[in-house]
Amino acid sequence: MRLYDEWLKGVDGVTAARCNIVPRGCGYFEGVKAVGDFSDERIVLYFPRESVEIIGENLSIGKYYEGDLYLTGRIFSVAVLDKADEKTSKKGG
Repeated sequence: MRLYDEWLKGVDGVTAARCNIVPRGCGYFEGVKAVGDFSDERIVLYFPRESVEIIGENLSIGKYYEGDLYLTGRIFSVAVLDKADEKTSKKGG
């Protein structure tokens, strides 16, 4: 996607996390390094520089392969976690 390439030029050469979501629908996430907490209402995804929390209902991993993750269900919000939130998520709550 050329548009991504254009506006990601300022990311210091680091592979950036990318996502496409359909509000109250599914989502596609690129650059995922690991999956953290996971339930049908909340999932935490780890990227090279950030961690992201997705809130929704009936969440399920449709496919996860080579850093690409397809999430099914209804996504209500996507938020970047700060460092304190990341530590809490890694400890399991």
